[in-house]
Amino acid sequence: MGDRAVTPKDHGRSRPAAEDSAAGLDQVDRKLLALVQTEGRITLSELGRRVRMSPAAVGERIRRLEQRGVITGYAATVAPALLGYAIQAYVRLAPHGGLTLCHFRTQELIDRPEVLEVHHVVGEDCWLLRIAVRDTGHLEELLERLSSLGRTTTSVLLSSPVPGRVLRPADEID
Repeated sequence: MGDRAVTPKDHGRSRPAAEDSAAGLDQVDRKLLALVQTEGRITLSELGRRVRMSPAAVGERIRRLEQRGVITGYAATVAPALLGYAIQAYVRLAPHGGLTLCHFRTQELIDRPEVLEVHHVVGEDCWLLRIAVRDTGHLEELLERLSSLGRTTTSVLLSSPVPGRVLRPADEID
């Protein structure tokens, strides 16, 4: 899957509004986005058939969506339990003063393979991590390491009744 990269904050630019990012998406683009989110291995021929366009035209539209940053990548969804990770958890972390995501101690921990996601959040804690571990002993060992960075609060994932959903453009939501 490649190395994890930390994107530095760009304080000089403001984020585009949700309406701006959906601007320029026509009905075909919206249909293509829904299809590639639900069927990641769909061929250009099949995409073309479903939106009534040639595979070449669909390929060009997908390429433009990638270049604009609307499509940011493609990935397989795997079952952690079948790979030996019986427990998944969310760990909220309030780091000690002076520790940032760029600090070498932080990088050592977030680069561990058990750390699946890291989010910088607003609120009582600064970071939200999603982790996958083999068992409670492995969880304890990882939490001990994370605790060296700051205060942790852990929520063990029991089930996920709502799997990942298709993200539609904001202007389609009621």
